[in-house]
Amino acid sequence: MFKNKRGNSIIEVMVVILILITGIIGTYGILDGGQKLSSTSENRIRAINIAREWMESVENIRDTNWVKFSSDYGNCWDVKDYNANCIGNPGNRFPVGSYILVQSGTLWTLSGTITPSGTYGTYITQFPVFLDSNGLTTYSGSSVGCTSSKTVDCKTIFTREIRINYPSNDHMEVNSIVTWKDSSGSSPHSIDLETVLTNWKKEF
Repeated sequence: MFKNKRGNSIIEVMVVILILITGIIGTYGILDGGQKLSSTSENRIRAINIAREWMESVENIRDTNWVKFSSDYGNCWDVKDYNANCIGNPGNRFPVGSYILVQSGTLWTLSGTITPSGTYGTYITQFPVFLDSNGLTTYSGSSVGCTSSKTVDCKTIFTREIRINYPSNDHMEVNSIVTWKDSSGSSPHSIDLETVLTNWKKEF
């Protein structure tokens, strides 16, 4: 019997092509997955730094209150907007709730309480993160996103929410929550750093 060498050769070529295509697709998938993982890891590091920055700013508010109102550590350590009416009067502390930080000159203040939206599209307009001329994050700026040609006064992919709670009279629980979306998926990522600030100077 005669063998169809031409037919066998075509089949062999098709098998080789199929193997090559499978290899190329697999390699692309690995490279694409690695790129997304790298991007997500980089964004996670940036998110941690953004969350830590504002957590330290809330601590700065407490320390500034101590300096401004050293005559009444008990009532003034957690006062909102550096209100001098706190001296001798309890009840002027930050209300429990969510805030954004606002810089006024050299001082940090917290905005009025904000009720976070359950819809991400609205949430990102409530707690936006921008870059200022020093490359530091700020609460205000342009709605234009950060690009290679626009690296300041631009909106980043991140949001940042400061949440205040009081486990006791002399303890302020602060959560700095950063969320963002990137190319790794449609669901937002989230970082939630928590610290408890105490009124330890009250003992002195």
